[in-house]
Amino acid sequence: MTDKNVTDKVEFDYSDDELLPLTKCVCGQEFDYWQHTLSVYRDDARECPKCGRKLYWVHNPQIFEVDGE
Repeated sequence: MTDKNVTDKVEFDYSDDELLPLTKCVCGQEFDYWQHTLSVYRDDARECPKCGRKLYWVHNPQIFEVDGE
């Protein structure tokens, strides 16, 4: 079974190393800043208290080169 990418269905703020503050769940439940955090570890996926969805996040760095000007 493959985990489903729901990035475009949630809202979040800036991460703090291994934690990400979720401000809006897939189900629409809203949270205050740092009230509900997500872990980077799949086996520590955090459950939404409203809908029960278990969510985690991954670092996904992208590196860009400036195109000549």
